[in-house]
Amino acid sequence: MTLTTQAGRLAELSESMSEIRALVRDNAAELREMRGLLHDETTGGVAQTVRQIGERLDALSEAVRDGRSELSGAVRQNYAQLEALIDVRALLQPRAPMPRLRGWAASPDVLRLLVERIAVDHAKIVVECGSGASTVWLGYAAQRFGGGRVIALEHDERFARSSRDLVLAHGLQDVVEVRHAPLTSWTAGGETIPWYDTRALDDLTDIGLVFVDGPPGATAPMVRYPAMPVLLPRCAPDAWFVLDDGARPAEREVADRWLREFPELTASAYPAEKGAMVLRRDKG
Repeated sequence: MTLTTQAGRLAELSESMSEIRALVRDNAAELREMRGLLHDETTGGVAQTVRQIGERLDALSEAVRDGRSELSGAVRQNYAQLEALIDVRALLQPRAPMPRLRGWAASPDVLRLLVERIAVDHAKIVVECGSGASTVWLGYAAQRFGGGRVIALEHDERFARSSRDLVLAHGLQDVVEVRHAPLTSWTAGGETIPWYDTRALDDLTDIGLVFVDGPPGATAPMVRYPAMPVLLPRCAPDAWFVLDDGARPAEREVADRWLREFPELTASAYPAEKGAMVLRRDKG
């Protein structure tokens, strides 16, 4: 694990400790206020003061329980992501410092799923909708497990250049290609949705794995829907689609629509940090 990664984890733990300290300070302030109430009511209104204290104690107890539950969940999630990152790093052994897997980047747990699929299926072609840190990890997996290629579609030319620089820094240019594919109007059945310029896919067949992590969800409603109708005809019979951000309502709506319109597909939810949906053709 790099020092940068360790520093990131320490920062997250430090933030959690700050939350605990803030909760303790809040609790102490509550207790001081209750002492003041007791002092002020020595000559009358005792019953009302007791009720107020009881209500405050109930609220305080609930806040402590909620805080503990939230903190416990955050610690478990941080551990799960660290565990997944360690697994992937040990398996792929990157040759240069890796970019952070936080923020917009795919989480370590969903990357572990993708790497496992490449290791098992030896996909000839992996298509990624979007590019960035995940592109490098997928490139290492393709290089390590069978000589496939990774084609990343990126609508932002500046970000495409940045992703290509990452690929070059890791010596993966022979297995990874970042293609600039500006968003254009994809139209079918009277519906128009912005999606990658499909000319970037003209030479692709026998795709074994598709990772749908773009275009950005804020671009338009159903912006990730075209991935299935556009790419499924270019896929191998046993291809897998992994839809990232599956916990978001918009992505769940996309997955539900895919299942309605492509009855040969089956889907399962993968318990990733941001949620993920795994779809493939029903072999039955």
